[in-house]
Amino acid sequence: MKAIDSIHAVPVLAPVSTTAAVQTDVVGLKKYHAAKFLILLGALAVDLTITVEKCDNTTPSNSTAIAFRYREHVAVGTDTTGAWSEAESTGLVMTGSTDNNIMVEILVEGSELHDVTTSERPYVRVVLTPASGSACLVSAVAVLEPRYAQAVPPSAVD
Repeated sequence: MKAIDSIHAVPVLAPVSTTAAVQTDVVGLKKYHAAKFLILLGALAVDLTITVEKCDNTTPSNSTAIAFRYREHVAVGTDTTGAWSEAESTGLVMTGSTDNNIMVEILVEGSELHDVTTSERPYVRVVLTPASGSACLVSAVAVLEPRYAQAVPPSAVD
């Protein structure tokens, strides 16, 4: 049971059909080593850009796009997983004609959120932006690794 108690899953974006940019809830990593965002893509009518932002608080007052690691889980109903890749701060573009019904796994480590020039930003979110006004079906869950295992994990959404 140790493995089950050592993670904290947080739904950060309910399934939505969106024609405009949508953000996940902001997740705080002060009490967590890392966050994995599981972005579930349904039907994409157009290309969809996925970006990751470090934030200064849960509102957020300030946010900055950052580079991130990701891998694709190719098709629903299979367990085919791609290799880890790097995305620039400009984001990852999922193609509307070929990337339907897949999952994108994004890894953000708490150490990647520190910014010496503007002070620490221990919060993170994902932004999903369709290329035009056509609808894209998306949802997201954050899976967090606590610094210290507890029976009830600390809140990550303040």
